[in-house]
This record gives sequence, structure tokens and C-alpha cells, in this order.
Amino acid sequence: MFITKSYLRTIIILSLFIASFYGAIIIGKELNTIHLAVLVAKDGKAISNANVYVFAITPNGTRLMAVASTDSQGIATFEFSIGEVIKPIIDWNSIQKTIKISPGFYITVIGRVGEYKYFGTGSVKLPLKTIGPLTISTIVELRDRLLKVEGALSSTVNYKQQAPPWATLVYSKEESLRETLFKVATDSHTKAAVGYVMKKYGEIAFRCTYAVTLKYSGTIIIPWKVGEEISWVTSQTEKELVFGAGQNSVKYISCLVTFTYECWEYEEPADGGELYREHRVYIRYYLPDSLDTTKGIDDINGTEQFLKSAPGQGLDPENPSTVIILQEDVSTLFALPGFGFVREIPLVYLPASLVVAIDVCLVLKSGYAIDATVMVYCESGYAVSVYYIKVYRTVNADYSLPCWAIILKT
Repeated sequence: MFITKSYLRTIIILSLFIASFYGAIIIGKELNTIHLAVLVAKDGKAISNANVYVFAITPNGTRLMAVASTDSQGIATFEFSIGEVIKPIIDWNSIQKTIKISPGFYITVIGRVGEYKYFGTGSVKLPLKTIGPLTISTIVELRDRLLKVEGALSSTVNYKQQAPPWATLVYSKEESLRETLFKVATDSHTKAAVGYVMKKYGEIAFRCTYAVTLKYSGTIIIPWKVGEEISWVTSQTEKELVFGAGQNSVKYISCLVTFTYECWEYEEPADGGELYREHRVYIRYYLPDSLDTTKGIDDINGTEQFLKSAPGQGLDPENPSTVIILQEDVSTLFALPGFGFVREIPLVYLPASLVVAIDVCLVLKSGYAIDATVMVYCESGYAVSVYYIKVYRTVNADYSLPCWAIILKT
């Protein structure tokens, strides 16, 4: 067949246009893509056929994005849209004045090792950017053994009919509450001066406290424990409090935090169609401008531990020689009590056996995000003993300062 040069040129131009058009589509898709690889391991060994659930962290809690099983190398891979995962966070931040939050993924895994199933959690913080591609990888360790179910579910049980594995949110609750950060108590021979500041551009992360139960019996498989980071908050303002605690007084510092509870339901059908419920409690963000010298809904209670002692030099705050400066190294981890929030969750979604005093974990990502100083004054002729409370209620949660309860005794 004879083809003229002009016709051939037209075909070539059209072919190049089509190639460039589809090339632009591919490039455009990549610029909007997050590539996530999750390696699942148990005691350092990669685990195949583990179910990996990836949740996007949003301004309104977590949202299930995808489920996949690990391959023979213990790896599950995912692709997500930057516009779907990150842009909602950027839009939310654009109307905020006091804080910025970061996007990310919260990941849960259920995998079999030998005759037992195990549960694990992980998370990945994402940058605040709308241009990709982003390539992210993380390792999730299987740590908690799940209860083995003998036999199958009763045929009368009406559970969700869809191809497993799956997870669905069956209940969620959000509430902004005033939470206690600090407490100082004096006796009849002591006084204290306190300085507490939340710094501008300081970043704080919150870890998720979680438990797992069986849906129909409410049996606790995993008691409350602290998992991975689930929210990241950067203060855009600075707030400082300076105040005194007189003799025989108790003073508090608190701020508003937004608590979130989620009850996620999983079906793992291999052993007869188990229905697991994961219970999550975490703080999505705090409001530094709300820092105040009032008590929150929870008190800071626990076992008092001796910190130091010193002879009294007098109660006059105007005399520099009377002050005993107490400025301990601040831990990067500390606890906030969460019982005031948990106790209001309906028992149909949180078994009564889980309605106990629990804590959520705050992590100082910027070492200067929170600074606290206590100056102690003790009457002459007495010695002051300084105690603090190291919160230790939630399993696997061991925190100290600066969630202080400073107790002065003579």
C-alpha cells in the first residue's frame, strides 16, 4: 500500500501525541501517588500471609484505606492518592490558628505464626506536601497473641456478609475535655513557685492506647496497652503560666485536648469466622491557648516516689537564698490520664472490664515543646522531701516528668 509522505508524517505526529498524552497521565498519576511497603515480622522473622490494614489519619479520626496480605517475603505493598490522604489535612490546617497537624498512616496487622495468631501496630508520619511521588516503608512487629477460637461461629450469628478479611468502624466518639497536665501539693511548712510553658513551633505526638476483645463474648484478648504514634501536632502559638502555690494548697495545670475513641471490628475467617474488636483511645490534638491553672476532669494519682530532699531556708520568695530550685531532666514520654473520657463510652461498644483507669502517651518530638520549673520554699528548721508520681497504670506505659504530681512534705 502506498503511503504519501504527508500522511506518514501525520501518523507519526499523532502517535507521538498519543504517547506523550498517556505519558503525561502516567507522570501525573505518579505525582499524586504514595507508595507504601509494610514488612511484617515476628521476632525478626518475616511473616507471610499476614493481613495488613492501613488507616489514613484524618482531621476526624482514622479511615480504613486498604487491606492486603503479605507475600512470601513478608511484604505488603499499597498505592494511595496524595490528594485523598494528605490534602484534607492541609485544608484543615489552613483554617486553624493555634495548631497544625500532620498526615500519616496507622497500621494494624493480624498474622499467624505456628498455631497462634498475633496482633501488631505501626504508624508512618507523612510530609505536608501535595507533590509526589512519596515512597514510604515501615516494619510492623507482631507482638500480642490473639485468643484461639475453638469451633465456628453459630449459624444464628448475623455478621457482615462480605469477602474477608475486612474491618469496619462500628462506633466512634470524639470529645474535647480539659485534661490535667500538672499538679503540685504543699504542706503547712512549704510553698512553691511554678513556671510552665508550651513553646511555639514545638511538636508533640500522641500514641494510641488500644485493646482487643472478642465481639460476642467481650473476652479481653489484649488488655489496654500503648501502641504507636497516631497524631502529630505542632503549636503555632506559645502559652506560659507563672503562679505560686501557698502553704497547705494543691494547684493544677490543664488544657483542652480532643479525645477520640474508635471501635473497629475485624473478621478473620480462617479459624471459623472470629470477629475481633479493636478499641482505640487517643488524643487527636490539644489547644495550647487553653492552658490554665484549673483542674481537668482527671487527677494525677499513683505511687509517690522520692525525688530529693533539702533543708529549709525560709518562705520568703523575695530572698534568693531561700529558694530550692527543682529542675529535673524532662522525659520525652509522659502520660495523660484518660479515664474521664473512657468511662462515658457505651458498654455495648466497650466491655465493662475495659472501663478502668487508663493513660494515653504524649511524646515530645521537639525537646523544647514543653518546659516546666518548680521552685520550692521550706520553712527554716524543717527539711523538705520532694516526691513525684510516676504514672504506671496502662500496661507497657512507663512515664515520668513532665506530667508532674509534685508532693512536698516536711
